[in-house]
Amino acid sequence: MARDTPYAAPASFYGALKHKAQLLARSQGLPVADVLSSYFFSRLLARVFHAQPEAWIVKGGHALLMRYAAAARLSQDIDIQRSTGAGAGIGEAVADLLRAAAYDLDDYLRFTPARTSMHERGAAGAKQVFRVHMGTHEVAVVKVYVVTGHALSTPPDVRRITPLIDLAWPGDWPEARLYPIVNHLADKVCALYERHQGSPSSRYRDLADILLISQRESVEGCYAQLALRTEARRRAAGATGVELALPQAFTPPGPTWPDRYPAAARQVPGLRGCATWPEAAAAAEAFLTPLLAPGPPGDWNPAGAAWQVRPEPGPRLTDHDAQRALAVVEQARERAAGAAAAVPQQSRPAAQPVHPAVPPPAGPGMAPGR
Repeated sequence: MARDTPYAAPASFYGALKHKAQLLARSQGLPVADVLSSYFFSRLLARVFHAQPEAWIVKGGHALLMRYAAAARLSQDIDIQRSTGAGAGIGEAVADLLRAAAYDLDDYLRFTPARTSMHERGAAGAKQVFRVHMGTHEVAVVKVYVVTGHALSTPPDVRRITPLIDLAWPGDWPEARLYPIVNHLADKVCALYERHQGSPSSRYRDLADILLISQRESVEGCYAQLALRTEARRRAAGATGVELALPQAFTPPGPTWPDRYPAAARQVPGLRGCATWPEAAAAAEAFLTPLLAPGPPGDWNPAGAAWQVRPEPGPRLTDHDAQRALAVVEQARERAAGAAAAVPQQSRPAAQPVHPAVPPPAGPGMAPGR
């Protein structure tokens, strides 16, 4: 029996988990199996970040789930990047993942390695399949895509792992490191315009994700533009048969997009508006065209759905300039004090003594005592 658990056996834990998954799936209109898979993904990541907290970065759709919870679409896999050991190959990264997946959290779950396949997607990568066992029963199969060596434009973001299914136990959820939002955005924009064997992209869901990001995140344009251009160069120099030429303004990636995009948008529960192609195209034009253009875009304000030009700082004063400015201010104060001392003070009549029992004397401007 696992420690500190209200569930006496794996079966009772799975029953409680499945019941919660059914309630959530019914309320959100989601498949129960996908909700359960998202929980198993979270438990696998809990092992990874307990065992090797500085070694990994979560990418892809699961990173959006960790940022936006039920507002993001459910992911069918996990994308993670090995973040330490610049010279480490993909084989070593997979071996580290297998060691982390075997970390025992005493939660009735085991992740048993199944198939491993290597691939080239502009950089060396691998797909690792795990069979998920609860007790002696297999309850799911999950896929993990592993990459190495993708440069980050800013430090990774940090979030505590919070599963969609809310159970009091287990509660040992560690913090995880997420792909920076500017790099995540760059990945998705490049995926829109990447052509494979001459065929245009069909990554309709990536546009829906981009628009969700635009509604949720403040984005520093200079870093987002740097990340986008860096990722485009990396992909352009990558696998054979892959072409990428970013346009200088948002355009539909292919002729099927106006018809196929709405179905992808329906998979993103938190996306406001943008359900139809005209709505999505207008929002994408506002968000992506300044990023794709040659000039600096400014900073993105999600509340106003607009890029705002950052005011340029004024000229920086040197220490010598600052000392001269302070001297001028001090001289002005001294002149003002001297001028005030030279002005004669006007004499004032002596104050009358106060006698509460005696009425004040009558005189000009005074009412006679009564």
